[in-house]
Amino acid sequence: MDPTIKFILLLVFQIPAILVSIIIFIYFASDRNARSKSKNHIWLILLILNFLYLVTNLPMSMSYYSQGKIWVKNDGYCVWWNWYESSLDFLGLYLMAWASIERHFFIFHSQTIMRVRWKMWMAHYIPIFLCFAWVLIFDFVLIIIPPFCVNTWYFDLYMCGAPCFYTTYNGYYAIVEFVVNVVCPLGVITFANIFLIIRVIYQKIIHHQVVNWRRHRKMTFQLWLISSVYLAFWLPSTLSNIIRMTSIPTFFIDEADTMLFIVYFIPLLLPIVCLNTYPELLRKINELIRRRIARNRIGISTVRNVH
Repeated sequence: MDPTIKFILLLVFQIPAILVSIIIFIYFASDRNARSKSKNHIWLILLILNFLYLVTNLPMSMSYYSQGKIWVKNDGYCVWWNWYESSLDFLGLYLMAWASIERHFFIFHSQTIMRVRWKMWMAHYIPIFLCFAWVLIFDFVLIIIPPFCVNTWYFDLYMCGAPCFYTTYNGYYAIVEFVVNVVCPLGVITFANIFLIIRVIYQKIIHHQVVNWRRHRKMTFQLWLISSVYLAFWLPSTLSNIIRMTSIPTFFIDEADTMLFIVYFIPLLLPIVCLNTYPELLRKINELIRRRIARNRIGISTVRNVH
């Protein structure tokens, strides 16, 4: 894909993504009830990280696509860019994976787990902290202070090339990173969503237990909709990488760059997808738009009567 086309696509989607993110943040800031609900915490964290991606990380890629060179020709900048983008990508995957597991607790164990303080810490707060700790430390060691190689950066390549661990020991550490930080969380997201469907059907048909969907369907809908964004844009490159590593080294090799590029559409589309999972916020926006239209109509009518 031509770099200019990439730049235009990112710019076109970035602006509405930032605006929608701000609207959602205003909603959470003004609605204490929505902000205090534990089930909203992980989505809010994802949206904050996503916003950082949009306003700090994405401009670095856009600068390269528009100019054809690295914005700041400095080793420290290259290290920062690789660590920052990698950390945000993998954090998004791990948090989405944990959200897929946590949703089971909120739907099926809200009385036994999510209302007991120490269990709440074990099933809600600590896993989120561990996601941050694992990803940030893992990438810090491999990218910023690699103990087994020395990074060499190229200022005319995208992201200054790749960290040195990608080629060390025949790419062993790159494979470990790919399996642990991409394949595993994607597997968890897929399995947790499938298992949620099976679990609902099993309880309804086998045990004749019907989950109160009026209460929990919003959480289920959120999970399925948001997780589908991660799966839709991560799976093509992930599956093609697995096939290249295991059986066909040239499988979709010419399309590899495009498949990696479409991962950028996760932060670009996530705010819009999240907005559609908050019907109360959509109602407020619709009411605001209707009042604004009605006010404009009254103003136009008044001007016409005066004339």
